[in-house]
Amino acid sequence: MKRNDFQLKLWPLAVGCVCFLALMPITQQAGASTRPKAVVETGMERVLGLLRSKCTNGQSVAVRQHRAEIEKIVLEYFDFQEMAMRSLGPSWRQQTPGKQQEFTQLFQDMIFNTYIDRVDTYTCSNEKVLYEDESLDGNHAVVKTRITGYKGSKDIPIEYRLRLKDNDWKTYDVVIEGVSLVNNYRQQFASILNREPFEALLKRMRDKNTELK
Repeated sequence: MKRNDFQLKLWPLAVGCVCFLALMPITQQAGASTRPKAVVETGMERVLGLLRSKCTNGQSVAVRQHRAEIEKIVLEYFDFQEMAMRSLGPSWRQQTPGKQQEFTQLFQDMIFNTYIDRVDTYTCSNEKVLYEDESLDGNHAVVKTRITGYKGSKDIPIEYRLRLKDNDWKTYDVVIEGVSLVNNYRQQFASILNREPFEALLKRMRDKNTELK
């Protein structure tokens, strides 16, 4: 397979650590009365707190060394099944429950492996997250945030899309500088499925995860 398969081609690599933080969990065990904006802030600050606690004398933190801690949080609170379903699009309904489960697991591993591979260190710099706005539409919500102070770069807008599931708000998409992670992967998956069967897509994903690990 080509090495550039499943890469987020539209996302600038310069925001590496910021992209990784954007994929962190943005929910907590809370009732539906909890505002999505408050949930996003609580989750994001929890992750930043974890990484900052590993900083010593301003030195960068090797993210891979703390992968298990990060992955435990992500797997507990991120709605990867919803994300996988939306990324696969119409082809999702054509698959058996077993194939859907396999795709979800491979997709989950690929997302996590991609960002661990791309962001090897946390810089322990002065980046901050501004929590700007929220909008509600039934059991869906959008929370807009902005990252400032990352290596002196311009502010980076990050939009979280959440869905109310089992009385908790959970994210199913992240939009960085106007680019949706779900839509980006959906385009790539559709392109592959236009010329190859679903089993070939699964093999590509297995190969990609092996490569990233």
